[in-house]
Amino acid sequence: MSRLNVIFILMVIIGCGAVVFPVVSAEPFGNLDYDDILKMDSLRHFALTSDEENIVFMLITGDDFTPPADNGTLMMVNTSTGKVVTLTGPDESVTVWALSSLRPLLAYASMPRNGGKEILTLLDLSTMQREKKQKVSDELLSGFAWLGDHSLVYAGASPDTPEDTRPGDVIIMDEIPDPVILKSYDIRSGAVTELTSNTDIIYAYHPSPDGRYIAYKSSIYPEVWTEKPSFSYYVLDTTTGTEDEVMTRIEGYQDENEFAWSPDSSMVYIGRNLNGGLRYPVSYASDIVVYTPATRILEEIPLQWEKKMHKDLFNDDVEMRPFDGGVYVLLADGTNPQLARYDKNDTGWTKTLLSGEHQGNIFALESSRDGSRIFYNFNSASVPPQIYAADVIAGEIRNLKRMTSLNEDLLKKPLGTSEVIEWTGARGDTVQGILRFPPGYTPGTPYPLVFVIHGGPTYTDFDSWRDTWEFPYHLITDRGAITLSTNYHGSSNWGFEFAQSIEGGHIHDYPTEDFMKGIEYLSEQGIIDKNRVGVTGWSNGGILTLYWITQDPSLKVAVAGAGYADENSQVSNTNGIVMNLMYHEYTPFENPEYYIPIMGVYKAEHVQTPLLMLQGTEDNAVAPASALSTYRAYKMASKADVRMILFKDQPHHMTTYPNQLRKVSEEIDWLSNGLGLS
Repeated sequence: MSRLNVIFILMVIIGCGAVVFPVVSAEPFGNLDYDDILKMDSLRHFALTSDEENIVFMLITGDDFTPPADNGTLMMVNTSTGKVVTLTGPDESVTVWALSSLRPLLAYASMPRNGGKEILTLLDLSTMQREKKQKVSDELLSGFAWLGDHSLVYAGASPDTPEDTRPGDVIIMDEIPDPVILKSYDIRSGAVTELTSNTDIIYAYHPSPDGRYIAYKSSIYPEVWTEKPSFSYYVLDTTTGTEDEVMTRIEGYQDENEFAWSPDSSMVYIGRNLNGGLRYPVSYASDIVVYTPATRILEEIPLQWEKKMHKDLFNDDVEMRPFDGGVYVLLADGTNPQLARYDKNDTGWTKTLLSGEHQGNIFALESSRDGSRIFYNFNSASVPPQIYAADVIAGEIRNLKRMTSLNEDLLKKPLGTSEVIEWTGARGDTVQGILRFPPGYTPGTPYPLVFVIHGGPTYTDFDSWRDTWEFPYHLITDRGAITLSTNYHGSSNWGFEFAQSIEGGHIHDYPTEDFMKGIEYLSEQGIIDKNRVGVTGWSNGGILTLYWITQDPSLKVAVAGAGYADENSQVSNTNGIVMNLMYHEYTPFENPEYYIPIMGVYKAEHVQTPLLMLQGTEDNAVAPASALSTYRAYKMASKADVRMILFKDQPHHMTTYPNQLRKVSEEIDWLSNGLGLS
């Protein structure tokens, strides 16, 4: 993947009669300033060293910044003493890293923080000696894992790929891509070995701790949209070169799943996607199968949990962690995943749902080899993440010990509190949401409310710290409003049927009903002033915002980020057409009349809510043309003020600090003006 070092930005503002370049600063407007969120330390993947004496973890600045602006830093904390060591230098930004399962050896790719070429470094954690490797391929630097104790495995182009010598720089639509195979790099000699000779694309891979096996997933054309993609799962024995086909499944190209090996390399656990979708597959839930190479037996773990396995699309860590003789699994339960332990015995699997103070707010974990200790990411909607260590004794999480002290300056500031609530939404179903309260909240006093709507729709708002440029919850509450994040119909982690319910024309109306019934519930409880309600959302959150304001004139203010209300243009990109096929029986070209009741551009004359639209010009998920045509329709027909800001060269997730700062400042100001916030 190419990386661009953007040194300037241009925002085009539509709807105000001119192109302007206002200056935005990160000065505080309450207890918090913008940089408290935009530049906070974000905890990424963490792993236990082979001797179980240390935890290595990655910190980045903010969210979605293009390296090296994210300042990727590797840290290590001792599991006994709590001593923290910074492993990488202040002049390098880590992009990829992997920890050996056989010895305390770390491999990482990094680049200078002022920009430049990536390099590979090997760091011996026992001696702190490091070795920089020269002449390493870009393929390896883009991603790798340990294969035994002397090699790294990575994915790359097949040597048999023919070179296109024809003139021009072109993209041929829907052409089957070139094969992607597995290769290994010997850290001693620098030798590269081709491990597979497949003619399809290896989409994901995970080697066993001892390096003998590699589990991988492949497809001829993962992003095909004219038919349902087929993915095959294999286990490669690197000592013999033989491959076992584990299973073949119909899945969507967006359906990521997890692999995790037992510490003794005898079994691989695979998160198995359970798909719905009308005409294209979409994962609504996941269960777990386990494959044993020695016996070639594939079996399903009986989760004994209706909502199946927890799934977090934006978490770098797997939701299952094996130990010798079993596996820890995070089980889906809406806002608060439940940690369970599954032990294998002669008669099958025994499930234990753990208890303890932090149960329900553990979002990633590591386990000791014998399963007696766990190390996990604990956080909540009002408490930023920290790594903890604990013992598991008789099914209880005990002897909690905090291992990190991240974002100490932020924690000194008042952040308010949070609460998970439930109400009856569309179809009479129970709907969950997370309330975040402003600092100094006074119960019994009705507050203005801002809905912060997640994307997806198959995502989930968790009782978890998720403040970013995309969803600046605490920057909104700091202005004196309550925020509500709703797991509307179509969201994941609340059961297969709940996620599937929006198929066949209900992608907008069921969620909107959930929101409106949430307002009534909170108003009846005396928590909010229902005459001071606004909404903001990104991606599908922006899409739902644009629909909602055509239905409800009582909303006082709206911000739609990376959203659209014109399905005609949106199907021009792959993400748009597959989402259309997931949830609708027809495309706009097959049955235009079907879309008249559900497409916002046909109802723009009903909009009475001041609207701010935000859109990146290089968005590969929401076609900019669909956002622009939506803006034109709403601008022409709406009875309220409509404004649009285009962020030049920005993709779906904004990658530069000036653009993120501008987005957040425009959003907060628009909401504050519309609701009369401080």
